[in-house]
Amino acid sequence: MATIKRVSPLKPGLRGARNWMTAQVRTAQYSRGRMLRFIGSLLLVSILIIFSALWLAGLLPDAQKSGRDFVKNRLVKMGFVVEHVDVIGEGAISENDVRRALGISGGDYLFEANLKQAQSRIEDITWVERAVVRRLWPDRIVVQIIERKPYALWQNNGEFFLVDDKGTIISAASMEAYPNLNLIVGPDAPANYADFKRDLSEYSLIVSRATALVHHNTGRWDIILDNGEMRIKLPADNFRDRLSHLQKLQNSHLVLDRNIGVIDLRLSDRIILSPSVEEPA
Repeated sequence: MATIKRVSPLKPGLRGARNWMTAQVRTAQYSRGRMLRFIGSLLLVSILIIFSALWLAGLLPDAQKSGRDFVKNRLVKMGFVVEHVDVIGEGAISENDVRRALGISGGDYLFEANLKQAQSRIEDITWVERAVVRRLWPDRIVVQIIERKPYALWQNNGEFFLVDDKGTIISAASMEAYPNLNLIVGPDAPANYADFKRDLSEYSLIVSRATALVHHNTGRWDIILDNGEMRIKLPADNFRDRLSHLQKLQNSHLVLDRNIGVIDLRLSDRIILSPSVEEPA
């Protein structure tokens, strides 16, 4: 009598997968850890299959957008929206200007705000030297700014501008609004003034009477004293030695108190004094 043999309808490859799956299930029944690893493997395989199917069908971008929208909606319902904007460090600049540059309004989704772009917009405000923009969970944006400090008043083409110690223009200004700042003149004066001012610090008898400093394209400076009544012409190099000599003359002969219009220190071996020109009565 012929033996009847049952033939599986599965193809050889699928039969092998079924046998592997059966073995994994049996093994996992004897250990909780193995069962958890088995379930994790199934989930991972399922995710990979779904991801591959979405990618092949060209639906992956839509799926990603749906996922982001779902997360966003859940977080919005949980209260992660902008309710408060705090500005710290403003002085000369108005808080409203900072808020406008920030570009983040109440009710905006907290995690959707681009903080780097907001920081860049705020730092484009001329008064702002540096800005830091942070999220403070769950509903607050904090903006901390460091303002530029006016260092001198620059006259250029008949207009006046505030500049900081790096020579950066802060804003238009007037002499009346900043009477305690030195007036500097010349196209390159802002960029060179900080170093020059430090060099002048030890010549108090001269600097205390300076009302303007003029920078020339040759790199040298003139110091204007007493509202234009006297001009001191400095050389481009070694001007500190020349100023030291002039300060000694002031201590011994009060040369700055005489009727002198120009003191020329550009020559290393002499000082040239020119009398002031009095206007006719």
